[in-house]
Amino acid sequence: MDYQFKTKRIPVKDLVETSELRSLWEFMNNAFAHSAQQYPEMGFSEGKRFEQPSDFIEEMGVDGVTFIHYASSSRDSNGNDTIIATAGCKPWSPAMNLDERVKRMREEREAREKEPGSAQERGNDSFYTKAHEDQLLKQIEKVGPMTDNDEQDGIPRWEVVTVCVHPDWQKKGLADKLLEKVAEEVSSQVKSSGKGPEFKLMVRTTKEINEKYWLSKGFKPLRETFFEPGLFGSPTGFHIIDLSQDHRTN
Repeated sequence: MDYQFKTKRIPVKDLVETSELRSLWEFMNNAFAHSAQQYPEMGFSEGKRFEQPSDFIEEMGVDGVTFIHYASSSRDSNGNDTIIATAGCKPWSPAMNLDERVKRMREEREAREKEPGSAQERGNDSFYTKAHEDQLLKQIEKVGPMTDNDEQDGIPRWEVVTVCVHPDWQKKGLADKLLEKVAEEVSSQVKSSGKGPEFKLMVRTTKEINEKYWLSKGFKPLRETFFEPGLFGSPTGFHIIDLSQDHRTN
Protein backbone atom coordinates (compact mmCIF):
# COMPACT_ATOMS: atom_id res chain seq x y z
CA MET A 1 0.00 0.00 0.00
CA ASP A 2 1.22 3.49 -0.87
CA TYR A 3 0.90 5.33 2.45
CA GLN A 4 0.62 9.06 2.83
CA PHE A 5 1.75 10.47 6.15
CA LYS A 6 0.90 13.55 8.14
CA THR A 7 1.56 14.85 11.65
CA LYS A 8 -1.02 16.93 13.50
CA ARG A 9 -0.61 19.12 16.58
CA ILE A 10 -3.74 19.01 18.75
CA PRO A 11 -4.36 20.83 22.04
CA VAL A 12 -5.86 18.11 24.20
CA LYS A 13 -8.88 20.25 25.12
CA ASP A 14 -9.85 20.19 21.41
CA LEU A 15 -10.14 16.39 21.50
CA VAL A 16 -13.02 16.34 23.97
CA GLU A 17 -16.13 14.57 22.61
CA THR A 18 -14.55 13.76 19.25
CA SER A 19 -14.19 10.38 17.55
CA GLU A 20 -10.49 11.17 17.22
CA LEU A 21 -10.17 10.95 21.01
CA ARG A 22 -11.53 7.40 20.91
CA SER A 23 -9.10 6.49 18.13
CA LEU A 24 -6.19 7.89 20.15
CA TRP A 25 -7.39 6.15 23.32
CA GLU A 26 -7.63 2.79 21.55
CA PHE A 27 -4.21 3.28 19.96
CA MET A 28 -2.49 4.15 23.26
CA ASN A 29 -4.07 1.21 25.10
CA ASN A 30 -3.07 -1.20 22.32
CA ALA A 31 0.48 0.16 22.40
CA PHE A 32 0.58 -0.20 26.19
CA ALA A 33 -0.66 -3.79 25.97
CA HIS A 34 1.94 -4.65 23.34
CA SER A 35 4.73 -3.14 25.46
CA ALA A 36 3.50 -4.95 28.57
CA GLN A 37 3.46 -8.27 26.73
CA GLN A 38 7.19 -7.90 26.12
CA TYR A 39 7.68 -7.98 29.91
CA PRO A 40 5.25 -10.64 31.20
CA GLU A 41 7.12 -10.85 34.49
CA MET A 42 5.89 -7.33 35.31
CA GLY A 43 2.26 -8.45 35.28
CA PHE A 44 0.88 -5.36 33.53
CA SER A 45 -0.57 -7.18 30.52
CA GLU A 46 -4.13 -7.27 31.90
CA GLY A 47 -4.37 -3.54 32.46
CA LYS A 48 -5.04 -0.51 30.30
CA ARG A 49 -3.08 2.72 30.09
CA PHE A 50 -6.35 4.66 30.31
CA GLU A 51 -9.59 3.03 31.46
CA GLN A 52 -11.73 5.61 29.65
CA PRO A 53 -10.98 8.24 26.97
CA SER A 54 -11.79 10.91 29.55
CA ASP A 55 -8.92 9.65 31.73
CA PHE A 56 -6.47 10.81 29.06
CA ILE A 57 -8.04 14.27 29.00
CA GLU A 58 -7.90 14.45 32.80
CA GLU A 59 -4.26 13.37 32.96
CA MET A 60 -3.14 15.82 30.28
CA GLY A 61 -4.97 18.82 31.72
CA VAL A 62 -6.11 21.98 29.97
CA ASP A 63 -2.58 22.91 28.82
CA GLY A 64 -1.61 19.53 27.40
CA VAL A 65 -0.70 19.17 23.73
CA THR A 66 -0.46 15.96 21.73
CA PHE A 67 1.17 15.21 18.39
CA ILE A 68 -0.29 12.43 16.25
CA HIS A 69 1.36 10.84 13.23
CA TYR A 70 -1.07 9.28 10.77
CA ALA A 71 -0.98 6.94 7.81
CA SER A 72 -3.67 8.91 6.00
CA SER A 73 -4.34 6.45 3.21
CA SER A 74 -6.01 4.01 5.61
CA ARG A 75 -8.89 4.34 8.08
CA ASP A 76 -9.50 2.88 11.53
CA SER A 77 -12.75 1.45 12.93
CA ASN A 78 -13.88 4.96 13.91
CA GLY A 79 -13.50 6.26 10.36
CA ASN A 80 -10.41 8.33 11.17
CA ASP A 81 -6.97 8.28 9.59
CA THR A 82 -4.95 5.44 11.11
CA ILE A 83 -2.68 6.54 13.94
CA ILE A 84 0.79 5.03 13.85
CA ALA A 85 2.57 7.14 16.49
CA THR A 86 1.90 9.78 19.12
CA ALA A 87 3.65 11.82 21.79
CA GLY A 88 2.42 14.56 24.07
CA CYS A 89 3.54 17.10 26.62
CA LYS A 90 2.09 18.99 29.56
CA PRO A 91 3.36 21.22 32.37
CA TRP A 92 5.24 19.08 34.87
CA SER A 93 3.48 18.17 38.10
CA PRO A 94 5.94 16.40 40.40
CA ALA A 95 3.36 14.99 42.81
CA MET A 96 2.03 11.62 41.67
CA ASN A 97 -1.47 12.31 43.05
CA LEU A 98 -1.95 8.65 43.88
CA ASP A 99 -4.70 9.51 46.34
CA GLU A 100 -6.76 10.81 43.42
CA ARG A 101 -6.04 7.56 41.55
CA VAL A 102 -7.37 5.57 44.52
CA LYS A 103 -10.49 7.74 44.68
CA ARG A 104 -11.24 7.10 40.99
CA MET A 105 -10.51 3.38 41.37
CA ARG A 106 -12.91 3.13 44.30
CA GLU A 107 -15.68 4.95 42.44
CA GLU A 108 -15.22 2.71 39.39
CA ARG A 109 -15.14 -0.47 41.48
CA GLU A 110 -18.30 0.48 43.37
CA ALA A 111 -20.05 1.27 40.08
CA ARG A 112 -18.99 -2.11 38.66
CA GLU A 113 -20.27 -3.92 41.75
CA LYS A 114 -23.72 -2.43 41.13
CA GLU A 115 -23.84 -3.82 37.58
CA PRO A 116 -26.16 -6.79 36.92
CA GLY A 117 -24.65 -10.26 36.92
CA SER A 118 -22.07 -12.01 39.05
CA ALA A 119 -18.52 -10.81 39.54
CA GLN A 120 -17.34 -13.71 37.39
CA GLU A 121 -19.63 -12.68 34.53
CA ARG A 122 -18.41 -9.08 34.75
CA GLY A 123 -14.82 -10.25 34.89
CA ASN A 124 -12.48 -10.06 37.88
CA ASP A 125 -9.93 -7.29 37.68
CA SER A 126 -7.10 -7.15 40.19
CA PHE A 127 -6.72 -3.42 39.44
CA TYR A 128 -10.10 -2.74 41.09
CA THR A 129 -10.33 -4.55 44.39
CA LYS A 130 -10.69 -3.06 47.84
CA ALA A 131 -7.57 -4.94 48.92
CA HIS A 132 -5.61 -3.26 46.13
CA GLU A 133 -6.97 0.15 47.08
CA ASP A 134 -5.92 -0.39 50.71
CA GLN A 135 -2.46 -1.52 49.61
CA LEU A 136 -2.07 1.53 47.41
CA LEU A 137 -3.08 3.84 50.26
CA LYS A 138 -0.36 2.28 52.43
CA GLN A 139 2.11 2.86 49.59
CA ILE A 140 1.12 6.53 49.44
CA GLU A 141 1.80 6.94 53.16
CA LYS A 142 5.15 5.19 52.79
CA VAL A 143 6.38 7.05 49.73
CA GLY A 144 4.96 10.49 50.38
CA PRO A 145 4.86 13.07 47.57
CA MET A 146 7.39 12.56 44.80
CA THR A 147 8.78 16.04 44.31
CA ASP A 148 11.70 17.67 42.58
CA ASN A 149 13.88 19.22 45.26
CA ASP A 150 15.50 21.69 42.85
CA GLU A 151 12.25 23.09 41.45
CA GLN A 152 12.86 26.35 43.26
CA ASP A 153 15.39 27.28 40.57
CA GLY A 154 12.63 28.86 38.46
CA ILE A 155 13.39 26.77 35.38
CA PRO A 156 10.18 25.74 33.54
CA ARG A 157 9.53 22.01 33.40
CA TRP A 158 7.29 20.13 30.98
CA GLU A 159 6.57 16.42 31.01
CA VAL A 160 6.86 14.18 27.94
CA VAL A 161 3.98 11.69 28.00
CA THR A 162 2.25 8.94 26.01
CA VAL A 163 5.08 8.24 23.57
CA CYS A 164 3.69 5.35 21.51
CA VAL A 165 4.56 3.84 18.13
CA HIS A 166 2.61 1.08 16.40
CA PRO A 167 4.66 -2.17 16.45
CA ASP A 168 4.73 -2.30 12.63
CA TRP A 169 6.27 1.18 12.50
CA GLN A 170 8.86 0.95 15.24
CA LYS A 171 12.57 1.58 14.67
CA LYS A 172 11.82 3.96 11.80
CA GLY A 173 12.59 7.19 13.67
CA LEU A 174 8.97 8.18 14.28
CA ALA A 175 9.40 8.59 18.05
CA ASP A 176 12.45 10.79 17.50
CA LYS A 177 10.53 13.02 15.10
CA LEU A 178 7.67 13.41 17.54
CA LEU A 179 10.06 14.14 20.41
CA GLU A 180 11.53 16.92 18.29
CA LYS A 181 8.01 18.29 17.86
CA VAL A 182 7.48 18.13 21.61
CA ALA A 183 10.75 19.99 22.31
CA GLU A 184 9.80 22.66 19.76
CA GLU A 185 6.35 22.99 21.34
CA VAL A 186 7.72 23.43 24.84
CA SER A 187 10.35 25.88 23.60
CA SER A 188 7.59 27.97 22.04
CA GLN A 189 5.42 27.76 25.17
CA VAL A 190 8.27 28.78 27.44
CA LYS A 191 9.33 31.62 25.16
CA SER A 192 5.79 33.01 24.86
CA SER A 193 5.42 32.93 28.64
CA GLY A 194 8.42 35.22 29.03
CA LYS A 195 10.40 32.58 30.90
CA GLY A 196 13.54 30.75 29.90
CA PRO A 197 15.77 30.55 28.01
CA GLU A 198 16.40 27.36 29.95
CA PHE A 199 13.76 24.66 30.37
CA LYS A 200 13.67 20.99 31.25
CA LEU A 201 11.84 18.08 29.69
CA MET A 202 10.75 15.53 32.27
CA VAL A 203 9.80 11.86 31.98
CA ARG A 204 8.15 9.66 34.60
CA THR A 205 8.14 6.00 33.62
CA THR A 206 8.56 2.39 34.70
CA LYS A 207 12.29 1.82 35.20
CA GLU A 208 12.30 -1.88 34.36
CA ILE A 209 10.66 -1.28 30.97
CA ASN A 210 11.65 2.15 29.70
CA GLU A 211 14.74 3.47 31.50
CA LYS A 212 17.25 2.29 28.87
CA TYR A 213 15.30 4.00 26.09
CA TRP A 214 15.22 7.38 27.81
CA LEU A 215 18.86 7.17 28.84
CA SER A 216 19.71 6.56 25.18
CA LYS A 217 17.90 9.83 24.35
CA GLY A 218 20.08 11.80 26.73
CA PHE A 219 17.77 11.99 29.73
CA LYS A 220 19.35 11.80 33.19
CA PRO A 221 17.80 9.96 36.16
CA LEU A 222 16.69 12.08 39.10
CA ARG A 223 14.93 9.75 41.54
CA GLU A 224 13.12 6.46 41.73
CA THR A 225 10.48 4.92 43.97
CA PHE A 226 9.74 1.23 44.49
CA PHE A 227 6.14 0.05 44.35
CA GLU A 228 5.50 -3.17 46.20
CA PRO A 229 4.36 -6.49 44.67
CA GLY A 230 0.64 -6.62 44.00
CA LEU A 231 0.24 -2.99 43.02
CA PHE A 232 -1.30 -2.49 39.56
CA GLY A 233 -1.24 -6.25 39.08
CA SER A 234 2.56 -6.61 39.30
CA PRO A 235 3.65 -9.78 41.16
CA THR A 236 7.24 -8.59 41.50
CA GLY A 237 6.87 -4.91 42.25
CA PHE A 238 8.43 -2.20 40.09
CA HIS A 239 10.22 1.15 40.17
CA ILE A 240 8.87 4.48 38.95
CA ILE A 241 11.73 6.69 37.80
CA ASP A 242 11.88 10.40 37.01
CA LEU A 243 14.35 11.63 34.38
CA SER A 244 15.15 15.07 32.98
CA GLN A 245 16.84 16.66 29.99
CA ASP A 246 18.12 20.24 29.78
CA HIS A 247 17.06 22.49 26.88
CA ARG A 248 17.17 26.10 25.76
CA THR A 249 14.53 28.00 23.83
CA ASN A 250 15.09 28.41 20.09
